Amino acid sequence: MRKEQMSVHTLEDMPLMEDLHEGEVYDLAIVGAGLSALSLLHSGAAALGRTVVLDYQEQVGGLLRYLLPADGFEAEWELLRDFQLPAGVRLLLQTTAVGLLPASAAEPTHTLVVRRRQGTAQLRARQVVIACGGVECPREHDAIPGTRPAGVMTPVLALQLLARGYLPGRRALVYGDSRYALATARRLEEAGLEVITAAPTSGNGRSVRLCGTIQEICGFPRLSAVRLRSHDQQSVEVEADTLIYATGLLAGTHWLKGSGVSLTATGTIAVDAHYRTTIPGIYAIGAVIRPQLDHESSLRMGKEVAALLPGGVL
Repeated sequence: MRKEQMSVHTLEDMPLMEDLHEGEVYDLAIVGAGLSALSLLHSGAAALGRTVVLDYQEQVGGLLRYLLPADGFEAEWELLRDFQLPAGVRLLLQTTAVGLLPASAAEPTHTLVVRRRQGTAQLRARQVVIACGGVECPREHDAIPGTRPAGVMTPVLALQLLARGYLPGRRALVYGDSRYALATARRLEEAGLEVITAAPTSGNGRSVRLCGTIQEICGFPRLSAVRLRSHDQQSVEVEADTLIYATGLLAGTHWLKGSGVSLTATGTIAVDAHYRTTIPGIYAIGAVIRPQLDHESSLRMGKEVAALLPGGVL
């Protein structure tokens, strides 16, 4: 379905740097260009020396940029709207980190293995900040029973469709009560969809229309209904052709296996009070240590690590 003349604000594309300069040694490499990384750069990372920033997407801003501007995210929108890449910082977009080789006695710098359209390459840096965020939790992760129809998606896919002028459906059930989930629901309503909000609980003070656990997803090849079970064990069937599953975020740390960077039982990076990982010279901030759909701590973490890094400024 396509809706003509859809007006959804997105950031301007930032330049794609084609040259990697593999022989260079950077003072700082930042993996990810989401909110925590931009906050770090905005807070004085340019004073840290030669810096390179890499991100797998075509624009900076992470997943949240598809939603902004939105009520409740004013500080995040101000950062994205006004952000300018500091002079001397190299930006590598469409560049995915696929491996990390920590420094050793034989090699005093950390090595990032990255993949681009041109192939695989290596980046070397004296310090690394891992700020690559996470991925939205899909329904498969929570093993929800039922069919596997079209029309089931996470918020970022729905927002990406809107940004390209497409409607994801006609009647949507948005499942989740984070600020991010409810702002997505408002964006869908503004686009012309009929929207119903639901969540396992609304104990956070944000109201949703229905409360209950998803019991079953129905319909094929297109979603036709979602069955919820309330806390009093009543079953409610909600007719919908679209389910926006917005229950959580998973830390994007799969590429760190075998690197020596310690992960917690939930897959987040283990850090101390100064965002230091178990590998000297490697830090982590943002959703990789605290997965939150609302990114409530991302801006603060970026500012704090900018001051904590050797050579950092307050």
